[in-house]
Amino acid sequence: MAVLIKKYVNNNKQSNAYGKTYGRVAQMGTVEIDELASEIQGECTVTRSDTLAVISALGVVVKRKLQESKRVHLPYLGTFKLGVNTKGEEKAENFNMRDNILGVHVIFQPETTVENGHRVKELLRGLRVQEMQKYAGLGGDEADDGGSGSGDNGGGSDSGQGETPVENRP
Repeated sequence: MAVLIKKYVNNNKQSNAYGKTYGRVAQMGTVEIDELASEIQGECTVTRSDTLAVISALGVVVKRKLQESKRVHLPYLGTFKLGVNTKGEEKAENFNMRDNILGVHVIFQPETTVENGHRVKELLRGLRVQEMQKYAGLGGDEADDGGSGSGDNGGGSDSGQGETPVENRP
């Protein structure tokens, strides 16, 4: 199966790209922890309930380690770390946490390897994309594409037709 791409037209009249057609990934729903646990159970000898317990604890432990100023590496996924937005000061003695720290955010760096001179992100290995086509099986709901667009495409198929491999693209 391929990642479905939905066409949309930039309708922002203030943009230099006004009127141009672009593509974006069509988000075909959200997977919750229960479904993840069920699928993980099928991939190994751990039970669904054990998997639920581990996944639930993982979020708590990752948060704790990030708040201890540590990076958290999850093989095949990537590394999480914290970053800060700051306001600069001309002199170091004028820099203070209250006035110069503007915010804190989480940075995710996907697991990446170099193969044949190309950087390949593990989460994108073997990825193929396909234009989203009309599909009656969506029950009238449009896929959540993460933003507004003018396209009225529905679902897609996993027939493999029109799929384009993209794993080694930058």
